[in-house]
Amino acid sequence: MGAGPRVSWQAAAPLVVLLGTGQALPALAAAAKPGARPATPIATYTIEATTTTGMGAMGGASMLQMMMGGRPAAGATSRQLELRLQSPQTASNPTAEHRIPAAMAMGTALPLKSGADSPGERGREWKEEDLPEAKGRLLIFRGCAESAGAGQPEIITLQGLTKDQRRQALSGLKRLATATGPAGTSGHWPSGEEAPVVPPQASLVGNHVVAGNYAPEIRFQVGSGHDFLAPVKLTSTPAGGAQRLSWPAVPTALGYQATATGMGRQEGDIVMWTSSELPMADSGVPDALRAPEAARLVQRGVLLAPERTTCAVSAQAMAAMEAAMVTFTAYGDTLLLSSPQGSPAWRLSLERRSTATRLLGEGMERLDPGSGEGQEAPAPKGGGLNLFRLF
Repeated sequence: MGAGPRVSWQAAAPLVVLLGTGQALPALAAAAKPGARPATPIATYTIEATTTTGMGAMGGASMLQMMMGGRPAAGATSRQLELRLQSPQTASNPTAEHRIPAAMAMGTALPLKSGADSPGERGREWKEEDLPEAKGRLLIFRGCAESAGAGQPEIITLQGLTKDQRRQALSGLKRLATATGPAGTSGHWPSGEEAPVVPPQASLVGNHVVAGNYAPEIRFQVGSGHDFLAPVKLTSTPAGGAQRLSWPAVPTALGYQATATGMGRQEGDIVMWTSSELPMADSGVPDALRAPEAARLVQRGVLLAPERTTCAVSAQAMAAMEAAMVTFTAYGDTLLLSSPQGSPAWRLSLERRSTATRLLGEGMERLDPGSGEGQEAPAPKGGGLNLFRLF
């Protein structure tokens, strides 16, 4: 594996933070959430509807079982919803709920846990102690060819970041954060650490109403073109030293992107691969993706076209990794709505995606919930693969 171009630490630091905390990396330069508080006094409601297949769909018990070396049932698929209401209004006892259509099979309404915000309040942000000590190198491969193109991998040296550089890297990263702004009220669902199960047959199609005492009533309708995306049926097969990824086209998807991350062969190295043809810094996908922007991203090579059904993790990327975890994301069109003229102001965003996560590498098939016959395998001697070493 030849040495690739070296890039500065500024491009690497956000990647180090995400890798060090076990975050998935379907997009490394995500746009601001539409649910964040806008500058103007308007109520916003954000719905994230996600279909998940593979490791991301497993519960805690199944994940622990796999980490100990067993194999859970194949083809696990789940659906998740995240609801966020943000309003500049206040109420002494804030309450709100999302009244849902019968097709969701979750009762008549989902209660939004609501509370008042303080002026300038922020969510929990990254702290300096969250950033692991940077060591080794970050090796980055890209593109869908079975053999990596010229100039790969990009190599970023991680060691030697100063305290100021660490702080600067953290400055643009937030988790569970809301933007600063005037006092107001917010509500969200689910409200506990363990999210209620969304039935596999749940459908968003139908009439919805968001009602509460601190935001205007939001009435909207969801058609079949903005329902949950179908599950991604991702498979991987060896192709020489490369790994060929295959999937049936996902109906109504605007495009696809895949990333793989793993420990390098050399101690301290982290290896990343992306299906995007552009460098990582230019490969971000907006959360509120619409068809025109998706078409531009497909044209630039950031997203794979919706009719495409194959891609390859290059032989060089696979050779650089001891084991890898690949995340594949199908992006759906975002439904954007706003209040009728003359009504109290509100804005709604329904974001949709479908993801699949698999293990790649020699001997990984027996641990991958997306492969095999669904039979539980006993833990191998020595405790099996320790996924915590990867991330």
